[in-house]
Amino acid sequence: MSVNNNYKNTAPAPRKRGPGTAGVIAVILLAVLFAAAIFLFVINRWEIVIRVNGPSAVTGECGEPYRDQGAEAEVTGSILSSVHHQIPVTASAEGVNIHEPGEYKVTYTAKFLWISETAARTVSIVDTTPPQIELLTVEDHYTLPHHPYEEEGYTATDNHDGDITDRVTSQERDGIVYYSVSDEAGNIATAEREIYYDDRNAPVISFEGPEEVFLFKGDSWKDDVRAEDDADGDVTDRVEYETDLNTRKVGTYTVTYTVTDEWGNTATKKRFVTVKPVPAKAPKKMDPKKVIYLTFDDGPGPYTEELLKILKKHKVKATFFVTAAYEDYRDLIKKEYKAGHSIGIHTATHRYEDVYESTDAYWEDFNEMEDIIQAQIGRRVDIFRFPGGSSNTISANYCEGIMTELTQQAGEKGYAYFDWNITSGDAGDTTSGDVMYDNMMEGIHKYENSVILCHDVKDYTVKMMDRFLTDALEEGYTFLPITSDSPGAHHGVNN
Repeated sequence: MSVNNNYKNTAPAPRKRGPGTAGVIAVILLAVLFAAAIFLFVINRWEIVIRVNGPSAVTGECGEPYRDQGAEAEVTGSILSSVHHQIPVTASAEGVNIHEPGEYKVTYTAKFLWISETAARTVSIVDTTPPQIELLTVEDHYTLPHHPYEEEGYTATDNHDGDITDRVTSQERDGIVYYSVSDEAGNIATAEREIYYDDRNAPVISFEGPEEVFLFKGDSWKDDVRAEDDADGDVTDRVEYETDLNTRKVGTYTVTYTVTDEWGNTATKKRFVTVKPVPAKAPKKMDPKKVIYLTFDDGPGPYTEELLKILKKHKVKATFFVTAAYEDYRDLIKKEYKAGHSIGIHTATHRYEDVYESTDAYWEDFNEMEDIIQAQIGRRVDIFRFPGGSSNTISANYCEGIMTELTQQAGEKGYAYFDWNITSGDAGDTTSGDVMYDNMMEGIHKYENSVILCHDVKDYTVKMMDRFLTDALEEGYTFLPITSDSPGAHHGVNN
């Protein structure tokens, strides 16, 4: 069977159809829904609801961190009440000053389209924290019994007011110090300190009169000791004595005083009492108008021993105003004393700048020499000579008016000082034995009681002495050692 490829289908083409019923219905529904949505959106009363997290009013302590709990917001409507749409919340820029008591507000704001809503939280910053008192302590600090407490120190700080140390008050009562301080808010802080009492110092023993007492044999003596304690006050009635003093026997005695305070601190002090023989009458053959007191200063030194031999040869007694300048020759003080010569103090150092710095400095140096003499001869002495004499003016370079004070104090302390009315010239004027001899011979012819200044530390003085003693003795002069009751040779005080 053959196929005709030229065949054409002559069946009619299908017709185009218009919108169907379903499409129309869909369009109508969309239109209705859009209209309904517009209607609902317009007539529905939209509102924003803000919920503040936590209490709407909170209280915070001054100085302590504040952390806000924030707020939450949602949108809902009067018709579409089931709609709850979360929206962001912003807090106001106003901050809470935790360092300043007061009332602050934190405002929360939420916005949706053309509407907005706010809410607030009240934050009250209060100061209810009391200040703090810190008690300072000083190492090894203590208070004397019966004395008020001496403050070691304290500080006071407040969380709001800061440093309020200057507001602290204190009161001492029954061994306790009570401290109190109040801040501006009326908060009060207190502290207590127990006082530590201690007494580490022994009483001080003193005498109304001189420490060195000189009596003549048979004299009576009334003690004048006093004792003061830094805590107990006057403790004179507690002083105990120990002595072998016998005023009927010549010698130097020691009186030992002991006193103890309430805390067991004990003080001991010694006092030397010298009982001297009643002054003997002058030798029967002595010419009272021809008396020489031959004195030697600044030794003992390298030439003193030779001088002692010369004095012994002529059976002459002299007076040595000694120093400690030549340590290797100190033992000669004992030898001078045993030979019957008088020993007097001329200070230990003989340094003007030191001894005349003050009256205290002078007597300190003086007492040092007194102790050295005591160690050598076993007794104290009561005569002395000022370095440079009482009339010296060099002392004014170091302390104005010191010689006036020292000469007065000497008598109060029981000492007698001696200057001179004749100088040999060996203090710096000459080194010639002939000149010194002439000075001394000329001088003794002027005075009934001659006090001659010489220095046993000068070799030319010692070499000349044999000649002078020989001639003076031939002329009938008597040589006597100085004692505290010898005729004085005082210069005018110039400072």
